[in-house]
Amino acid sequence: MQTGEDTDALQAAPDWKMTGLGRFAVYGLQFFLAGEPPFWYAPDEELPPAEVVCHTLLLDSGSRRVSYSMLLIEAEDIDQETLVETAQWYDLEPTVKALYRPLQGDFDRPDDLPVILPKKDEYMALKEQYGVA
Repeated sequence: MQTGEDTDALQAAPDWKMTGLGRFAVYGLQFFLAGEPPFWYAPDEELPPAEVVCHTLLLDSGSRRVSYSMLLIEAEDIDQETLVETAQWYDLEPTVKALYRPLQGDFDRPDDLPVILPKKDEYMALKEQYGVA
């Protein structure tokens, strides 16, 4: 189990980058975190937003993380092709493709999707709350 002391040590280590929801603050999206944030070993490189989305969904693809990932996709204008290509490495391609449905205006929620997408009114309220245009 990761402790606050572990988190402090990882934040001070140059080769480890905070990822998942904890990393969203870099993009102006500050969320309440329950527990310690995850880290990713990335020597001498920054984590691009597409990687952060995949790390977030890899940890948990529940409705909260799906909605927040959609916010980051919109806030950072992450290209679908780039994110799908990144998602292939994490075996998340169907999940990531599903996220773009509502982002392209299709808020229908068929049963065969690999994730539960937010309802339109809920997502629009979330966008407004976090100032994502």
